[in-house]
Amino acid sequence: MSQTSDEKSTYSVRQTANQEGWKLQYDIYKHLTTLSTGSIILVVTFLEKLFKNPVGKGLVITALCSLFLCIFGSFFVMNILASQIREMEADERYEKRHGLIIGSALILFLLGIVSLILFAVINLYLGNLKSL
Repeated sequence: MSQTSDEKSTYSVRQTANQEGWKLQYDIYKHLTTLSTGSIILVVTFLEKLFKNPVGKGLVITALCSLFLCIFGSFFVMNILASQIREMEADERYEKRHGLIIGSALILFLLGIVSLILFAVINLYLGNLKSL
């Protein structure tokens, strides 16, 4: 038997379940970073082209800052999860901390997306009013 198969046979059911759970959480953060990065790129790319004189620029600033902080928090937790998977143990301090960070990252992501939606709706609505 290889060392890898011997090592796997020593994992308890709980350790294996924890490892799979950590991998799934890692994927969540990976998707958050991808969505946030894509949103930032789209906003920066299309902002000038869609709105000549935008109203509510503070919403765009809020969105960009929120999405950036979401990316930063997600990377931080991804690093913690990678070390947990590597070491096969969870430190309660890290679990509490990454729970707080993911909650913050999700709230920041939602704040960023809602800010962009509000900005777009306000400017599209006002644009339609001006054209009447």
